[in-house]
Amino acid sequence: MTSPSEIDALLESKKIIVMVGAGGVGKTTASALLAIRAAMAGRRVALLSIDPAKRLASALGLGLGHEMRPVALMPAPDKSAPRGSLHASMLDQKAVFDRMVRLHAPSEKIAERIMRDPLYRAASTNLSGPLEYMALARLQELTQDKDFDLVILDTPPDSHALDFLKRPNILAGFMENRVMTWLIKPVLTMGKLGLGRLIGVGEKLAGGVASLTGFSALRSFGEFLLLMQEVIEGFHKTGEQVVATLQDKKTAFILVAVPTRAAERSAVFLADQLAEMDYRVDGLVINRCLPVASATELANVTASLPAAARDFVNARYFGEDKVIGNLIKNLSSSRKKNRLVVRIEDQGADFHDIDGLTRLALSF
Repeated sequence: MTSPSEIDALLESKKIIVMVGAGGVGKTTASALLAIRAAMAGRRVALLSIDPAKRLASALGLGLGHEMRPVALMPAPDKSAPRGSLHASMLDQKAVFDRMVRLHAPSEKIAERIMRDPLYRAASTNLSGPLEYMALARLQELTQDKDFDLVILDTPPDSHALDFLKRPNILAGFMENRVMTWLIKPVLTMGKLGLGRLIGVGEKLAGGVASLTGFSALRSFGEFLLLMQEVIEGFHKTGEQVVATLQDKKTAFILVAVPTRAAERSAVFLADQLAEMDYRVDGLVINRCLPVASATELANVTASLPAAARDFVNARYFGEDKVIGNLIKNLSSSRKKNRLVVRIEDQGADFHDIDGLTRLALSF
């Protein structure tokens, strides 16, 4: 396992840490533990969660919203005071969308018109794609905030985490001239054509939108896209910045797992997918492990147990060790040497207060 000094060295050397893993492996708790440990050591940490189950708020015992909220850190067990700071928030998709519109719209008046549009309200609150994009936009925003020198990102469960990482340029297609022309041309030509001819053109240019929704809806859609053109350009530039940020050496990806065969398969799959996207997995956190015990200690513990119970405990210990060994071997084979490996013992229950989280964060 990795030494405490190596853990602290990684937390000190990185600007962004992205936590990824399957659902139910304690990823949110692991995110909070690393954030607390880094803050206790002197870093100014921003902890952002895009987990829709809102486990971060529960783990920290706080009511979190979109704005970064300070977390009151507890003294270490040796009574030493925290040397850094920790702020945490949950992703609010619409709040980030609104902020991006205000940032990139050519004027405040146009920004207000966009945000009043029914199409915008639907896109900013209901579509799944913009959720991943807005998370990346918020991440980029936090990395540029001089109040923080480390951002830790708690992502959704595995399949959604891959969507999240694959979509930094989700709106880039709108920037292709042929796409923008295809969508906007009906509006530009409506003044020159009668409604009948417009519908005919619309069949070719807008995939039947005109005949299905009518002239008014097509015009509203085109006008909305015209208003959004500069905003979409801004989204695209942000997407390009995020790609560079995620692939920077100052960004680390930490994989979280538990010592079970199913979690092992999921973790290896995730690591392979990350490697294909040129993201480096810098560390592995293995949650809910049994306490480390030698063969002699294990024999002493199980000596008084019935044979069936003793066999179960032995199978659990040796099976867990095998899974952990496989995880380390598979993830270290060709991707990265000297990988960070943190083993966290099963605590028997989830923490819901900062004091318990602080004690655990400083124990490994």
